[in-house]
Amino acid sequence: MGSTHNNRHWARTLAAAGAALATLAAGLLVAGTADAATMRDPFERSIQNGNPGLWTNVGTITFSNGKKYENMAQSLGVVDRVNGKNTYCIEADTLYTGTTGDWGDWTDERTKPDAQRLAWLTDRHNGDRDDLTQAAIAGLIHQKLDPMGNEYLNGLRQLGWADGPSWDAYAAKMNSLWNEAVANTPKDLDMQYQYTTGKRKGTINVGIRNENETYIAGVQYTLTLNGPAVFDQTGTNTISGTTTNSAQHVAWTATGNGEVTPTFKYKVPKAAKLESPNQNLMTDKDPETVSKNITFQVQANFKPTIRSDQSDHRIEYGHAPEDDLTWHVDPTGGDWIQGATVKSTGTLYYFANKPVEGRTTVRDGVKVATATAAGDRDGATNHVDASSITMDPGFVKTHPGASPSSLPATGWYTWVWEITPGMQDANMRQYLPADYDWSDNVLEAETTLHARSMQPTITSSVSAAYKHDQSKVTGADGIERPAVQIGSAAASDRTDVVYLEKGGVIRDQVTLGVADINGDGKTDTADWLHTKTGQGEGRETEANQITIRVNGALYGGMTREQAEQAQKDAAAGKTVELPKQAVKLATTTFTTNRAGDYLLSSRKGEKPAGVWKAENGIDLTNLPSGYATFVYDITNRDQDTKAQTGIEPSGDYPFAKDVHEAPFSKDETIMGRLTPKLDSAVSSKEIKAGETTVDRLVVAKTNEKDVWPTYPQSNVTEGETPKGTPLSLDFHGVLYKVSDDPAAAIEQTDTVPDNAVKVHETDIKDVTKFGTYSTDSFTLTEAGTYAWHWTMTPSLTGDQNHNPLAALAWRQLTHGKVQHAFGLASEIVRVRKPDTPRCEVSTRSQGEVTMENGRADLHDELLLRNCEQAAKAEFELWRQTGGDQSGDVLVTVTGKVDAKDGIHSPTVTVRETGTYYWREKVYDRTGKLISYGDARKPNETVTVKEKPLASTGTGVLPAVAAGMLLAGLGAAFALRNRRRA
Repeated sequence: MGSTHNNRHWARTLAAAGAALATLAAGLLVAGTADAATMRDPFERSIQNGNPGLWTNVGTITFSNGKKYENMAQSLGVVDRVNGKNTYCIEADTLYTGTTGDWGDWTDERTKPDAQRLAWLTDRHNGDRDDLTQAAIAGLIHQKLDPMGNEYLNGLRQLGWADGPSWDAYAAKMNSLWNEAVANTPKDLDMQYQYTTGKRKGTINVGIRNENETYIAGVQYTLTLNGPAVFDQTGTNTISGTTTNSAQHVAWTATGNGEVTPTFKYKVPKAAKLESPNQNLMTDKDPETVSKNITFQVQANFKPTIRSDQSDHRIEYGHAPEDDLTWHVDPTGGDWIQGATVKSTGTLYYFANKPVEGRTTVRDGVKVATATAAGDRDGATNHVDASSITMDPGFVKTHPGASPSSLPATGWYTWVWEITPGMQDANMRQYLPADYDWSDNVLEAETTLHARSMQPTITSSVSAAYKHDQSKVTGADGIERPAVQIGSAAASDRTDVVYLEKGGVIRDQVTLGVADINGDGKTDTADWLHTKTGQGEGRETEANQITIRVNGALYGGMTREQAEQAQKDAAAGKTVELPKQAVKLATTTFTTNRAGDYLLSSRKGEKPAGVWKAENGIDLTNLPSGYATFVYDITNRDQDTKAQTGIEPSGDYPFAKDVHEAPFSKDETIMGRLTPKLDSAVSSKEIKAGETTVDRLVVAKTNEKDVWPTYPQSNVTEGETPKGTPLSLDFHGVLYKVSDDPAAAIEQTDTVPDNAVKVHETDIKDVTKFGTYSTDSFTLTEAGTYAWHWTMTPSLTGDQNHNPLAALAWRQLTHGKVQHAFGLASEIVRVRKPDTPRCEVSTRSQGEVTMENGRADLHDELLLRNCEQAAKAEFELWRQTGGDQSGDVLVTVTGKVDAKDGIHSPTVTVRETGTYYWREKVYDRTGKLISYGDARKPNETVTVKEKPLASTGTGVLPAVAAGMLLAGLGAAFALRNRRRA
């Protein structure tokens, strides 16, 4: 406050006696020198020297250490100026008598950060004469640096300012000034370097931050580069500036290669302390210089190089000689400069012979094409493919139609790469030495062999496919034998044949290989074509070999003689054609991209490479007996190379030629053993006691293409071709009595029931073809129910390789038991006593039923004649299938009802259309079954059909026509009624 306020001055003078002591104690407003302090009244010093500050009202302040200022006014502000700097008291409870003592740096570590902020604040406001500002600064110094400062400020607040602002306004000023000091006092220097163009260009990022890590504006600085670089703004190694509220980015450019150390300098006010025998004081010293430096590498140019390696050292037709480039630097020229993009030109040369690294030069080859590549960093890579290759006009002129993916001939193609400043864009030449000229010359790694196609091979072995088969079959003699037999070279036919039972699994093992087309003496992935994704060194593996399709077919229904002759012709290298009677039984297709052995099977559970699928009308479980052969083809037209390599198949692509394995090749023949189907029919189903019966055995084909086996006749003249002798079979028939009751029902079973009694046996011998054979007549004298049963009894059994002809015959015949089911309706003979009426049981079905609302209700009607013993009846409903009776499905068995003529069965609801039939069972009063109806009898059959849709095509008839129609219908109806009458 100024000294011109007379009223206030008068009040202070009246209180001088009391206030002098307070002034001496607080030392707040003082004279300019230590000598002056001894010459003047302490109160008057402030007034006369004009130091700014504030006065309180008169009162008492007591400190916790016992000191006090009693009945005094207090002053707060600048106490003196020393060397042009404001000084302030820092001991509120100690008398101030002057500036006697020694000035030095502030050394107290605890208060040093606050002292540094206050030094900045006092320096910032050193010329500020505002009383409130200087009183607030003095208050902050007491608060932050004076141990008794807060007690003193509390005392001042209680006294209040005598002529000044409110205490709240004063406190707000203190807070404002402190925030200003915190925000602007440097704590540390942030200096970093950043490359912007390699190590050739970059920035020094500098800034001064406070304790809140916020950048401080307004600090002047000097930045100096020590090393091969200059600042872009000045063109020299020195630049000066003033900090802002953010980091500053000072750009630089390297003038050479080496190490650069930037140094950053700025000035910061420092706190000073007077160590006095009375009261210590605080002020700020002249700012001192603070510096910091960092170090980094710079580089003005570099020497790029290329390491190249052709993507595939064996390329296929349709693929360009692609190249893989990796950019590097010559270490003698430093690192790659960031932001520099370097171009290189590559030239493709053709050599008739494989180049030798270090001896072959480009002068030995023919220029084929060029390509350009660019790299932007050490380790950058390029892939040169057909799209980036430009054919040389001179080469195309001598090789019309040549393109990067259609090279004209087999040979060696080599890439040679060069880098010179002249190849670079104008703004990039600066990054290379002016005389730089680099080339990789002719390298083995840059050489590839061009090949056109591959050549698969295929062989197969049916014996290998069956060598682990453990399936068995039980013969007529009860002995269990292998169901599969592999032919032996010791056999009479000297053929390689695998013999199978009907219904066995169809198998073959295919061995797929590839020819050595590159002539290196081995077959591997280099002899296979590869997919588009498989082009390139390190990617040309088995995994990305192209997938090829193999088609197989099985032809059968051939005789032994045909098979033997075809095998001999195939072994002699002759062309073998299938006989006209050959039937295609099954086909399979599998795809693979690897050589190896592949199982082909009709059983999916074996997880074969390909599954044999029957041709239309063929049942793989019932293949024709006779000889069959596997045939395989690998053709160009079947391959999907367009999707894999991008090239359509042609006559010589992807294979040099199609592959065909001829029929009856070595180890490719199977023989389906003869398994005849037996059936028989008696001459009469019902006779009287004393009459004769004759049975007719039917030896039938199980497949219409079955072939009867033959074996070579043994007594032939030397040099003649032995004729085929048909296999001769014997059949044994037995007539069983099943019941004394001529009307007894017989259920069909797979074996002869225990209660059947053998009454007659007979044999039919020397059967050499399919046909019907009759027994001699036999007289039945006792009433009852009888049934015939037939089995095949081959005389050839066991391993008979000691008799080659017998062994061959045995292999061609089933090793299983051949018989028909017991209880066939056609084999039952019912013998009744003379003049004894026969119990006749039948039923009458509904014939045809239409589905209503997805359901049909079926019932049967029981018809009895001469059946006084009948007591109960039950009904079976069967669903008929397309095959024989063995495949029919039992739907339900009804509950028993009283056996009466005309009684209906319980109703059965079905929900599927189709053909159904009823079979009735009739029991006597003891519960004995006396009749069991036959299956599939016409009068027992009912057909369930869908309800037909209503017609919607009538349209609207004219009135006259409608009337005529109605009249006609009426007439017809009348006529019909009259005829009924």
